[in-house]
Amino acid sequence: MVWLKVLSPGELAEGGVRSVACAGRALCMVKTGGKFAALDDACPHQGAPLGDGWIEDGLLICPRHAWAFDPFRGALWASDVQEIQTYQVQERDDGVYVALPDPRNNPQDVPDFAEIAQLGFKKPAQR
Repeated sequence: MVWLKVLSPGELAEGGVRSVACAGRALCMVKTGGKFAALDDACPHQGAPLGDGWIEDGLLICPRHAWAFDPFRGALWASDVQEIQTYQVQERDDGVYVALPDPRNNPQDVPDFAEIAQLGFKKPAQR
């Protein structure tokens, strides 16, 4: 796993929901109950971007058909079955970070250079 910055301090207010792109993944970031959650940005029902949804009573509401998910577990509100992949989140002084699989371990999942620069890679010198 690698920790990658997805939000700057104050970028997502309490009750906020937004889509972010990180390391080739579309993530939905949520702040509810003073905590951040990160999950894949696609509803398992019809693929709607969850980042276009909203928070209601601590639940992430899908914008297409109002399915309600626990943003920390990725499960429908009345279920124990995880429907959406969730990710570990850390709030640090310089922003919010998400733990994602290390793309160096899966060559098929290599993100663009701007995103992998956070991992310490550098562009090769031009010849």
